[in-house]
Amino acid sequence: MSILSHCSFACVYCAPKNKPDLTNFYPKIHYLSPELLESKIKTLTSHIQLKEVHLTGGEPTLHKDLVLLIQKLKEIAINEIAITSNGFFEDGLIQKMKQAGLTRMNFSLDSFSQGGFEKLSDRKLPIERLLQRILEAKTFGLDVKVNCTVLKGYNELEILDLLQWSGENGIPIRFLEFMKMGPLQEEHSDCFYSAEEIRSTIQKKYNFQAYPTAPDSTATYHITDEGFIFGIIANHTEPFCEGCNRLRMDSLGRIYGCLSDQTSFDLPSDPSAVPFVLQQAMDTKKMQFTGSELSMKFIGG
Repeated sequence: MSILSHCSFACVYCAPKNKPDLTNFYPKIHYLSPELLESKIKTLTSHIQLKEVHLTGGEPTLHKDLVLLIQKLKEIAINEIAITSNGFFEDGLIQKMKQAGLTRMNFSLDSFSQGGFEKLSDRKLPIERLLQRILEAKTFGLDVKVNCTVLKGYNELEILDLLQWSGENGIPIRFLEFMKMGPLQEEHSDCFYSAEEIRSTIQKKYNFQAYPTAPDSTATYHITDEGFIFGIIANHTEPFCEGCNRLRMDSLGRIYGCLSDQTSFDLPSDPSAVPFVLQQAMDTKKMQFTGSELSMKFIGG
């Protein structure tokens, strides 16, 4: 669920400042209200079994009612509630989210160096603050993962440093192939760093083997001899579309079945019509990821 169409960063792979932002397709900033979230989730749970709701954005911690949204999900009996964040938010929020029912946090950690972080995020903020937030979430007992989108010419030389830091702190890291979505469609091939290249880079320092991976996981996991766990999400070169069991919802409450299709569906008020709409959304799923003009800023990553 993308709970707002706004982010405090302008990452080069999502919302570079010199590229159009689909503002005609979305309101400039739109927040998913607690009432709309509750209505849509109750509609969905009356027809399908939801294993998990994952809150994204934009940057979800900018939502003023974030804790209430988590509480609403908990009251509806959603057992697994996750959130993805850039880590720059107010003190005390992690504890509040945990108390409200949050079970997992994913953090975007695309660089281990100050210069690399600023280049990728277009923000002059201390990388140390993000690292501290990740460790803080772990101390509160949340299931924590970090995500790194790898771009050639930006951060491929930091893969080993990122793996070492996350591994030494007992936190799984997932390396993502740069997805052909949103404003960098034309430049995609210039920045693309494949799953095979990621594995080859890691092999320069670490021996690793396959690690148990859930059948519906978007990542393929491995573990090094040192016990460092890492996953690779390879939408382009090793697609996993055939096993996809996800639905997405944007901040307007619209349903999407596939990241490669920007067709959206509104859940009807008539309960008898909901299964048909859900089937329509599922029918948009592709057998292979092809990308979309729709930015992850609006549909959630």
